[in-house]
Amino acid sequence: MHDPVVPAKQSIGVNMSLLYIAQNPDAGLLDALVTAGHEVQSIVPASAEQALTGGDHAFILLALEQMQPDLLALCVEHRRQAAVMVLLNGSDRQARIAALRAGADVCLAQPISAIELLARMQALSREHTVMPAPPPARLWLSPSRLMLGRGKRQQPLTVSEHRLLAVLARNPGAVSRQSIEMQLWGASAESRAALIERHVCNLRRKLAELDSPDALQTLRGFGYSLREAVVMRTD
Repeated sequence: MHDPVVPAKQSIGVNMSLLYIAQNPDAGLLDALVTAGHEVQSIVPASAEQALTGGDHAFILLALEQMQPDLLALCVEHRRQAAVMVLLNGSDRQARIAALRAGADVCLAQPISAIELLARMQALSREHTVMPAPPPARLWLSPSRLMLGRGKRQQPLTVSEHRLLAVLARNPGAVSRQSIEMQLWGASAESRAALIERHVCNLRRKLAELDSPDALQTLRGFGYSLREAVVMRTD
């Protein structure tokens, strides 16, 4: 027979799955958790291993009359990303310290008010939330100044470097060497391959200073391409 999953009565914020392990579950606490919008699976300790290995929870709430090191160790071992909260009867300070040292995120004395428990869970959810890193600033090229930059950082360019980079920025993908020569110097029988390569080397050095050492690629036997977009900034 499967242990019950108590459906949420009222959704407040984001629902989070909670595994409640208790020999004698507190009905008032269960009701408060469900009312707060949590999907609660209430089980007895004998069913803990099966529930822990087969589920993915935001919280594991372990309510014990006395410390059970093996059961706590099982919860910690299979926690994945879950916060482990232990409720112990009485005010045994040493038992609570032992639970924390064994891997519990929080260990509190029973009985506990639903308001305090929910506040502790909210605090833990903030601690376990990994904020995404902000996207990096894009590379930019000034149309009116000889300047290449990223965000507030910038690198000075020569006229030829600026013109070459502008050609590549305006043409996503591969640009042939012949096309670059035509756009920079017009029709000429003289090859400018060595000059272009010198400008490319200088641009690579300056792009590296802006954390983009591989942005400018040489396509052997053809030409060049930008692996990272360079936007034309509005000055």
